[in-house]
Amino acid sequence: MNRLEKVLVRLKEMNFSPDMGNFRDKLIIQKVVCLLELMGAELGYRSSFSLYVRGPYSPTLTKELYEGMNIIKDSNTSGGLTKKEKEQLSKLYEISDHLNPDMLEIMSTYGYLIKECNNDEKTAVSNLKRLKSFYPESKLAIGISKTKELFLKLSENEINDIKTEFKEWENTAILDRTEE
Repeated sequence: MNRLEKVLVRLKEMNFSPDMGNFRDKLIIQKVVCLLELMGAELGYRSSFSLYVRGPYSPTLTKELYEGMNIIKDSNTSGGLTKKEKEQLSKLYEISDHLNPDMLEIMSTYGYLIKECNNDEKTAVSNLKRLKSFYPESKLAIGISKTKELFLKLSENEINDIKTEFKEWENTAILDRTEE
């Protein structure tokens, strides 16, 4: 199975059928692949990512997606994902609010700053706020919290502590969404 097929199998597992004519779908693919790579999945694109306007972006992945349009359309790609891989995909799907593009953009950017740019937490937060200044701080805080939940090997109690810490931010974000 080539690396594009590995990506498509994972997208299919998350019940996501991308439309390559849709910017939102292309953004979701880029961010999902970046996050999966940062989580340890070896899809073969990690070294091709760099930061662009909308967060981590891989020109190599884009090129292969366009070249593999027939594979995407046929979508008969299936593969034997392990239980661990399925759990990883399920976790990403849930934590990202069911592949919400804004949340994926924030999470992948923060994760990239921490894991690929080797920013300490304070620097990563500062850079995230600068790069994603068009998002409300409450949404950024939620994205940071979700990224930590995604990457950190925490106990259930530690996860609950993080959720409690950011509960006020989440409530503010819900209010922001209802006002939009």
